[in-house]
Amino acid sequence: MAEPILDYESFFEGAKNALLELDTLSTEEQRLGIESERISKAIASEKKATNDRIADTTTKRLKEITSTYDSEIKKVEEQKKAVEIKKEKAKSKKIGERIADETRDLREHIKSIKSGIKQEMKAVGIPEFCNTGWYLTFYFPHKFSDYIKLLITVVVLFLGLPVLIYRLIPEHKPIYLPFIYFVIVLLIGGLYIIVGNLTKARYRDSLMKIRAMRDNIDHDMKRITLITKDINNDSADDRYDLSSFDAEIEAANDKLSSINEKRSAAISDFENNTKKIITDEITESSRERLDNLNSELEMTKKSLSSIADRRSQINLTISDKYESYLGRDFLNTERIEALQKLISDGEAGNISDAIDLYERRKNG
Repeated sequence: MAEPILDYESFFEGAKNALLELDTLSTEEQRLGIESERISKAIASEKKATNDRIADTTTKRLKEITSTYDSEIKKVEEQKKAVEIKKEKAKSKKIGERIADETRDLREHIKSIKSGIKQEMKAVGIPEFCNTGWYLTFYFPHKFSDYIKLLITVVVLFLGLPVLIYRLIPEHKPIYLPFIYFVIVLLIGGLYIIVGNLTKARYRDSLMKIRAMRDNIDHDMKRITLITKDINNDSADDRYDLSSFDAEIEAANDKLSSINEKRSAAISDFENNTKKIITDEITESSRERLDNLNSELEMTKKSLSSIADRRSQINLTISDKYESYLGRDFLNTERIEALQKLISDGEAGNISDAIDLYERRKNG
């Protein structure tokens, strides 16, 4: 319950002191709030730095461990690869020798036939070009492939060639085509007949014999191809005596398995034991600073809480004891001193009169 003011001097001094204390407390509360925030950021920064150091250190140590094992694994893999290459070369050589051995009779037979063909041609006087596949296809066709070649040749010579020549002639006209066909048929057909008369007609029996001998060569070549294919498809290595290479490869595989097991064990030991030790060491090294910061933060928060409580108490006191008489507009030391002077000088008898007089003078 509000009581009448008996001592204005004490009232005004009390109001000024309360406002001064409120201002001081507010300033200190603000400062402690900033300080608390600074310390909290320092704690967060220290924790982050500690965690980053732990992560960087453990990652680096694990990388160092694995890189050593990986280097050894790479060396063994390179050695194994080198042995495998040597094995493949040795196998290829053995396969080549096996093919040569298993086709020796066929190759000797082919060589004998070729020698017989040369002797026949030399004895009769047959030109060299008669012992070619194209010649025998044109003059002694007897296989399906021969007739396919003949068909393709006819299409190219008597259809493709005339059209090509026709298009190459400047200002070509359709009337040119019959003449082009006539000339090509005359030249190619004449050449075919002349060559046939000079060779086929004169050496028919010998050429038929040569054709049969070439068929035998083709037959032997097909057999050689089949034998070669079968040997290449044979995946068994037993007959090639490659056991020394297999032993080296097996030893390399065992070594790789051993290194990988040790690598896994080292990683497991690091993750389960070493990593924790490193973490504890780094954490311990920053513990003192964190403890100091936490203690400082706790003290700052306690001070802040105490100051805040006192500021709140003073604020409520000002509201209850002074604001009800002075009003919010006059709750500052400058105006309070002005009111105090008006009353002490006898220009106003109470606070209300002093406020009215102050307002009249202020407004002119």
